[in-house]
Formats: sequence, structure tokens, C-alpha cells
Amino acid sequence: MWQELYRIVYYYLLKLGLSHADAEDIAQEVLLSTYLHLDSIQDGNLKFYVLATAKNKYIDFFRKNKREFTVPSLGDFDVNNFSEIHQIENKEVLKKAINKLNLTEQKLFYLKYYLGMTNPEISSLLKISPASVKTMLWRLRKKVKEYLEKEDEN
Repeated sequence: MWQELYRIVYYYLLKLGLSHADAEDIAQEVLLSTYLHLDSIQDGNLKFYVLATAKNKYIDFFRKNKREFTVPSLGDFDVNNFSEIHQIENKEVLKKAINKLNLTEQKLFYLKYYLGMTNPEISSLLKISPASVKTMLWRLRKKVKEYLEKEDEN
């Protein structure tokens, strides 16, 4: 269980643009914090708690180092992890479609299809309503579908 949580946090931090060393350090801090607060975490919310803690530690890291807070480019996605899109044969086209999305949409795509978070978890993490998450995901899928259809014609 802890190794899986570490892997999720580590790759989440890498996708947020941290170096491997910084991602390892922060991932270890996150798991330590999680272990220390394990009694107060409600059943079924462990993954959400770990990701929320990772996001907060990521923000603290940039505050301490006075670096600019940025959302990463998600061009290096391993699309084999997305269960809903395995049927797409040309995965390079999918990567291009993801890179055409704006940064907010890329982040949403990452949370939903790479980390496998539920809509309520995403809404809590991003501090937006579940209805907004549902709408944004619908628009995101529509954009990707349109791009893929356009590529199919070419």
C-alpha cells in the first residue's frame, strides 16, 4: 500500500514539474505526514488525503524557494495508464491532443485519467463544485474527440 501511494505521489510531483530529487524528498515527507495522521483519515479518503498533502507540500516548496508556481507540460504522459482510452491505436495522436489542451484542462485530464481520481475528489482538490468538474470533463472529452476526428480525416 505504501509503495503504491509513494509511486502516485512521486509521479504526481514529477508531472507538476519538480526534479526527481525534489519529488522524492517531498513524496517522503507526504508519506511521513500521512503515517503520522493515519488515525484522523476517514476510510476511503487515503488517496485524496495523500494527494492534497502533496499539493500543499508542493506549494510550500515553491514558497520557501521563491520560485514561480507553474503547471507542467503533460507531454510525457504514459498513455498506457488510461483505462478509458486503451482502444485508441495511435497513442502519439492522443499525446498531441492532450498537448493541445490548455493547462487547466491538462491538469484535469491528469487527475482524472492518470491518477484515477473521482469527480468529488477532483472537486475537493481543485476547490470547485462537482458539477463544474463534470462539465469540464465533458468539454475536455469533446475537445479531445474533435481533435482525434480531425486527425483521422488527415
